Amino acid sequence: LLIYELSRNKKATPMPIRPLQSADLKNLLACFQSFPFKAGQQRFQKLDAKRLNERFLSPEAQRLDKLPTDRPMQWVGLKNDKLCCYAALHPDAWHSGIYGITCGRIAPFLTHLADPALRLELLDTALAAADREGFHHLSARIDGSEYAALNAFAERGFYPVDCSVKMAGWLSKTPRFEPVSAAGMSVRPYRADDLPILQKIAATEHPYNHYYNDPHLPREATSELFAGWVAKCCNGLASDVFVLDAAGEPQGFVIYLEPVGLNHDMGTRLGILDFVCLNPSVRGGGLGRRFIAETLQALGGRFNMVELRTSQNNYPAMACYMDLGMRITSTDFVMHGVR
Repeated sequence: LLIYELSRNKKATPMPIRPLQSADLKNLLACFQSFPFKAGQQRFQKLDAKRLNERFLSPEAQRLDKLPTDRPMQWVGLKNDKLCCYAALHPDAWHSGIYGITCGRIAPFLTHLADPALRLELLDTALAAADREGFHHLSARIDGSEYAALNAFAERGFYPVDCSVKMAGWLSKTPRFEPVSAAGMSVRPYRADDLPILQKIAATEHPYNHYYNDPHLPREATSELFAGWVAKCCNGLASDVFVLDAAGEPQGFVIYLEPVGLNHDMGTRLGILDFVCLNPSVRGGGLGRRFIAETLQALGGRFNMVELRTSQNNYPAMACYMDLGMRITSTDFVMHGVR
């Protein structure tokens, strides 16, 4: 009887990490809303923070309904029974197919309210699930101000491959430059017979991307990744593809994407400058800047803002984009890890 009374009155130790539940979604939204590091970007791009956080929450809620309960891939961390962090694990079929290994990503990794021990326990839970699922290569993206999260990934063997810089600009403020026709070239829409040349340019003349910085990934496969991405964009993913033409021969391209769902949900008219690349023979003298400026002018009727990402050591690109009236709105650390 004494043993029974003691066991009945003893409080169970709460689990600090457990799978996400539907009942957590309201508190998870509050956790998203408390994230302090993207406020400057939201102000510059005039993004409604409430609507943006609801958009962040939506795919997490939808995924929760689809995942098997015995193989969770979404977790919350609790402190004093209060939700204070969140992580999710995703398969990455695109990169798995390119590199011939099973790739995954940890996103989001929302731990700004967690203490160091809880942050590491949350990461360890995600890594244990990655091992269970047979992932060999993982990626994560962390805001450039989240040094605590960065250190947690480093402590678990992840390594940095990039610091990604997000830039944005209002198309109405794009400066006017001398047209590319002054250099004997023209800007035209993509044609199907351009694809092999564009793929060759993409595969050989884009050395700054973070996949090239990963010693565990073969450079040849990364070059194939860019060629494959250009094909995917040109075959329907992109909203617009422009070609820099010299006497009928493509010398470069710029690819734009339209985030239709984001624009619908947020009431924005945003375009994404996804990929731009020029042959070395036409670089210099501001031709790339003039090429991009002409394409931005062509998009002005549909978009009022464009955003992009580039690497922190791609100084020529950042100088070009600043000349086009864009400004840095945020940065992210990109981390990779192998299992």
